Amino acid sequence: MLEKLGRNHSIWVKMVIGMGCKLDVAEDIVQEMYLRMHRLIQDESKIMYNDEEVNKFFVYVTLKNMYMDYLKAKNRFTVFEFREDDDPDKMNLDEYIADDVDNDEQRGFENMVNSIVDEMSNWPRYDVILANIYFKTNYSLRDISNGSGISLTSIFNSVKGYRAKLKERLMEDYEDYLNGDWHLIGKYKTNGK
Repeated sequence: MLEKLGRNHSIWVKMVIGMGCKLDVAEDIVQEMYLRMHRLIQDESKIMYNDEEVNKFFVYVTLKNMYMDYLKAKNRFTVFEFREDDDPDKMNLDEYIADDVDNDEQRGFENMVNSIVDEMSNWPRYDVILANIYFKTNYSLRDISNGSGISLTSIFNSVKGYRAKLKERLMEDYEDYLNGDWHLIGKYKTNGK
């Protein structure tokens, strides 16, 4: 059976690459498929047509399942580090500011971002780091929970609280920004600076 499977090696590799896999990983998955087939299939006639041709659909399904298992295992071990250099005071505002906006709007936006940074600077370090991970990355709450070892319920409640705090304290500024009243943003906190 292994000899018959091996005749189509390049087809199996192309199948796995077609699923979105890199070449070196695809080769490994195909090799694992050979071992799995050898170990689990006692009667090779179950995966053969006319005792000569391998059932390509059966092999495709096996490879697809193995690739999905690989992706699950790979994503299972994402780790988020709580580092000392995650300092909210070192946020770079330049990455948020577009070059093609007028000065008043740009200043209003800077004031809006500064208001958010000022608000977050009063939060405990854990909350700042968790909020930055949630708001600045594409990770879901479940991904953050799996990567950090913090319960999903705890992360959900924390993020819900962050949203409520920011909404409560900065809704007026946000409405001013949407209305184009950029000169009013942060005025009550920063005296128009």
